[in-house]
Amino acid sequence: MTEPLAPHPAAPTSLPGQPHAPTAATPAPYPPTPLAPCSVSDPLGALRVLRVARFAVGLITLGLIALLGRVVQLQTCPPAPIAKLIDSQASTASIPGRRGSLLDRHGRVLATTHVAQRLYVDPALITDPGTFSERLGHALGYDPAWIEKKLSQRPGSRYVVLEDRLSDTKLAALSSLDLPGVATEPILVRDYPHGPLAGQVIGFVGAEGKGLEGLEWTTDPCLAGQPGQVRRIRDARRQTLWIDPAGYQPPVDGQPIQLSLDAVIQHIAETELQKACEQFNAPSGQLIVMDPQTGEILAMANYPWFDPNSFARSKPEQRRNRCVSDVFEPGSTFKPFVWSVATQLGLAQPNEVIDCTTSGTYVTPEGRRLHDMHAHGLITWDQVLIKSSNIGMAIVAQRMGPQRLHGALCAFGFGATTGSRLPGESPGLVTPLKQWTHYSVTSVPMGQEVAVTPLQLATAFAVFANDGFRVTPTIARRTLNPRVAPHVATPIFEQIITPATAAYTRAVLRRVVTEGTGRRADSPLYPIFGKTGTAQVADRTHGGYLPDQYVSSFVGGAPVDAPRLVVACVVHQPEKSKGYQGGTVAAPAVRAVVEQTLQYLGVPPQQPDDLTAPRLVQR
Repeated sequence: MTEPLAPHPAAPTSLPGQPHAPTAATPAPYPPTPLAPCSVSDPLGALRVLRVARFAVGLITLGLIALLGRVVQLQTCPPAPIAKLIDSQASTASIPGRRGSLLDRHGRVLATTHVAQRLYVDPALITDPGTFSERLGHALGYDPAWIEKKLSQRPGSRYVVLEDRLSDTKLAALSSLDLPGVATEPILVRDYPHGPLAGQVIGFVGAEGKGLEGLEWTTDPCLAGQPGQVRRIRDARRQTLWIDPAGYQPPVDGQPIQLSLDAVIQHIAETELQKACEQFNAPSGQLIVMDPQTGEILAMANYPWFDPNSFARSKPEQRRNRCVSDVFEPGSTFKPFVWSVATQLGLAQPNEVIDCTTSGTYVTPEGRRLHDMHAHGLITWDQVLIKSSNIGMAIVAQRMGPQRLHGALCAFGFGATTGSRLPGESPGLVTPLKQWTHYSVTSVPMGQEVAVTPLQLATAFAVFANDGFRVTPTIARRTLNPRVAPHVATPIFEQIITPATAAYTRAVLRRVVTEGTGRRADSPLYPIFGKTGTAQVADRTHGGYLPDQYVSSFVGGAPVDAPRLVVACVVHQPEKSKGYQGGTVAAPAVRAVVEQTLQYLGVPPQQPDDLTAPRLVQR
């Protein structure tokens, strides 16, 4: 039987995994280090840790899913309070395009658009509501009670506008005021640097940047710019944090338009019209200056004035362009049109003597009694126009008959708009031929039973200055961008009378100024031709005419040999005691406008003209 082997002195005497005790013969080389317990030895603890970990991961996953759902819900259908907050911080803003300017014929600015500063308040940023209104009102000159009222009218709003256009003084005061809740933003505003100059013609632009009246309205499609847009993120103070490049679209500015108006001539016209109205205590008046060769309107004045810069404080009757909208009976200024056609038709010869009676009263075959202001007796056909005889015009008009007389009115453009494209233009009034009576044949030649606008009168009178051609009046010349078609009418020339008849009529109208009813229009600088008119004001309520109420007018041109201008002046209801006849009230204003305008245009003064009328050549 074999004996067991004795252990090796260096061999351990303990089992694997158990610490062995050193013997006395073999001391331990280092202190014993206890080993970490193995997980296998505690299976319940390991399972508990695993479960906690899984639970935590589940909670985190559910939280992330809930957060993602909330984000989706906020993006697609947020609650109203949050939607309001989102809209205030992330939004798409419109960038307005700058409106095109209106310029006169030499490029002077009549209407333009510039940047102004708008003052607004964000009530959410006000840190001291108790003193806010007092501090802001004291610094900028506002009534604190007014500020409180503005804020209370929009509860909950973070954008309360106090003033649209801050003055330079207020802007400087605001820059030194450290007051939370107050801010400015740049806006585009319409400005009229010449104030009321041609105000009724130009019109005005509303708060939304749209033309509402005048040329601002009719040319709005060309003047208006195309808005752009920008998408931005703003902070709680409404300051831009980020702009989305893909959401930015630049605006397109509107096109400037050059008008036929001349600012200098317009100023001359308005000044002289105002003098006439104030001198004779008239409530209103109109004056037009036109180039008879082209039909271009150089000036169109209305009194009293209207300033487009303060349109909100004006009345509708102040803003109306009465040169095209209001009609009146022209009186004797209508006689040249009938006179010229009768002359061309050979119904009266220039030197034919016509019996205008020594009593100043003429009875028609139908029994109507007509009167002249003065008894003229036997006078020539030329003198009928020079002396403005109602009787002489009635006698020859009866030779014309209603058909030819009515045709003459229509040929000169009465009873229809002129084609100027000015807003609010009236066609005037010419009674249809079938409604005429025997009174019409004798009333129309002296400017009754018809109604005209000042523009119609000037346009028709330009026929005598333009070799017998009627041209369409224009006021919008062109846009300054050759790629944009101008919104202007193409002038249409239509021959109404022969050049010989036009020249002869012009010569006789020159004699009206030198020896007839228009002497106060005679100028030592330029030979003016024209015709006076004094018409009663119709009573639209009871019929007939208002007592002692008149429309005083004068329409003329110059120089007589080569006309450069036609000027029509109409003054309504001047005070009779100061003067009411067209030769007294309106003729001096036309003379002053002609003299100043021709000198401004560089036309040299002319020597006294030969008053011998040219020979009329019948065609």
